[in-house]
Amino acid sequence: MSWLVLWGPDPTETALNVGAVLAILNWIGGGVHAAVVSDSAVRRISTRNDPAIEATAARIELRAQGQDLLETRSAIARDIGVGRPDVPGAHDYGLIDVNHCPASTLTRPPGITDELAQQIADGREQAAGYSSVEDLGMLLTLPPATVELLRDLTVFPPI
Repeated sequence: MSWLVLWGPDPTETALNVGAVLAILNWIGGGVHAAVVSDSAVRRISTRNDPAIEATAARIELRAQGQDLLETRSAIARDIGVGRPDVPGAHDYGLIDVNHCPASTLTRPPGITDELAQQIADGREQAAGYSSVEDLGMLLTLPPATVELLRDLTVFPPI
């Protein structure tokens, strides 16, 4: 019972009592902290190992590599089929070559209907190809949201 009394007649006993109370408070505080933090820690850890996130990150990185290859080594990019999922054996890097793919392939990105894909194919012949996603959006008066969806999925090598 003497450990509950903080101020006893003996200074050594008082110091021990204060130390014991602080240790108990520290133990309780640590338990509360662990309970509060553990939920967010578990979410962070599980997010890191989410296969959907890892697959999406890999696709984004692959598309960036394909775009870089088109910019820096265009002859090689054309030869291996960057942006050409319609060509058997091509390594398309998850991109769509708007200036060369058939209309049926142009429907792969979100927001591109069969009708719009045909307009894109017809328009590229008249315009001698599109130079960028902005050019495509402006010539076909696409909504800004559609232009943004296409930005990372399409490439525009010259015809």
